Amino acid sequence: MKVHDKEQIVADLREKLDRASITVLAVPRGLTVAQVTALRRKMRDLSGEYKIAKNTLAIRAVENTDFGSLKDLLEGPTALVFGYGDPVSVLKGMVDYSGENAEKIEIKGAVLDGQLYGPAQVSQLAKLGNRDTLRAQLLGVLQAPASKLVRLLNEPGASFARVVAERGRSGAPADG
Repeated sequence: MKVHDKEQIVADLREKLDRASITVLAVPRGLTVAQVTALRRKMRDLSGEYKIAKNTLAIRAVENTDFGSLKDLLEGPTALVFGYGDPVSVLKGMVDYSGENAEKIEIKGAVLDGQLYGPAQVSQLAKLGNRDTLRAQLLGVLQAPASKLVRLLNEPGASFARVVAERGRSGAPADG
C-alpha cells in the first residue's frame, strides 16, 4: 500500500472519529459476507458505521483524539463501529448482534465521552434506555417536585371542599 493511500485511510478514520459520539471495537472471527452486510445495514439504520481497518492505521487515527484510549485494544483482527447518533442504540445493536453471533464477533470495548468501557460495561450501557427515554425520565424527575408542591398548596382548599361536601351529603346544618 502506498504512503498516500495510508494517509487517506488515516484521514478518513479520523473524520469518522470526529463525527462519532461513540466508537465500539469488536473482534470479527469468520463473518460471512452476508453477515457483514447485515451488520453494516443494521449499523446504518442506527446512524452508525461498521469498518475494518489495519491496526497500525487505526492507532494513528485515534492518537490525540478523545478515542485515544482505544490504542491499547487495537491488537489482532479488529472492527470499528462508529455511532453518529444515539450512542445507546448503536451499543444495543452491537450487543444484540454479538449475542446472536457470539462465535463470530466479540466486543472488546467502547469509548463514550472520552471514557473507555470494557466488554461487561458495554453490555451494561446497552441496557440503558435510548436518548428520548432518558430525556422523558429526566423530565419526570424534574417535574415531580413542582407537581408535589402544587398538590401540597391545593390540599387545604381541597380538604375544606371535601368537608363541606360531606356535611351537605350528611344533612348536617351548615351553621354548625
